[in-house]
Amino acid sequence: MTLNTSMVEQLAEWCLQSDTLSDVRATARRDFFGYDEPGEAHYIQGGGDVTSRERRFLGWFALTFKLPDGRSPAEVAAADMLSGSDLNSAIDSIKGSRYVLAMVAMVTPGRGLVLKLEKEEFIVDNRQLSRFLNRDEALYTHIIPVGRHGWLIGPGWLQWPMHIMPGMQAHLKKFQLNPIDMERLLQQRFESSIDHPKVELPRDSSLEAAVARMTKEAEAEGCPTLIMTHAQWQKLVLLHMNSSQINDFSKEIVKRVGSVNSVEEINKWLGLAMNIWNNTPQPDRGGKSAFEMRREFDI
Repeated sequence: MTLNTSMVEQLAEWCLQSDTLSDVRATARRDFFGYDEPGEAHYIQGGGDVTSRERRFLGWFALTFKLPDGRSPAEVAAADMLSGSDLNSAIDSIKGSRYVLAMVAMVTPGRGLVLKLEKEEFIVDNRQLSRFLNRDEALYTHIIPVGRHGWLIGPGWLQWPMHIMPGMQAHLKKFQLNPIDMERLLQQRFESSIDHPKVELPRDSSLEAAVARMTKEAEAEGCPTLIMTHAQWQKLVLLHMNSSQINDFSKEIVKRVGSVNSVEEINKWLGLAMNIWNNTPQPDRGGKSAFEMRREFDI
């Protein structure tokens, strides 16, 4: 018997609840979220809610994290829950799991979809994703091989909020991140390295200053669609702040930016936009911005 979506969730739940793994799970959590790293996490819109964060951690811990004996927690869970040929099949699938940024190449509503990573294609059986993903959207996710040609989606998939242009799609393997680097990107916090230079996140004290910073950068980079008055920016932010679609603001920014050459460039524009978002007065918060409320809390 091959793995299915329900069984993957059962294995992941075992990894989350197992007393045997409690100590190593706590240490792994600190590493994944960077609790001991300098700086403060400021998640991009759509990446910071508790459920999403916990699901991303669970996917990484169950499928990517390695225990001292070289096994993943999901392999340990399978050994506890299964036996015989079912166990062997599950172990083979778990060992074959991958973490990828892939494009949605085709959707069959109510059944599944096909993901594409350059010349590779992954046929995915997932009714949930097939109901709201569209062709040419991007997904960061663990994929688990089952059978001869099929794949399952692991816990913690993330609909990438930015449109990836055709030029990037053709070289998508250059933009792959591991789950921890992905979490740092969402946190808007990087450690300095050759591959990921430290990003200084903008944090102004007023909406006018945040808009001025964006305007200066947009003029320098020739991006007129991001040059607006602070009143226009405020209107745009409040429109999306009241929306139930948490990724729409990020998608709007990326649409305005257009074609980009790297993840770092995307990250820069989103950081500037979130600086504006966090400085926008919120009517339901007494006219205070997120940064204003945070300063009061820090005091």
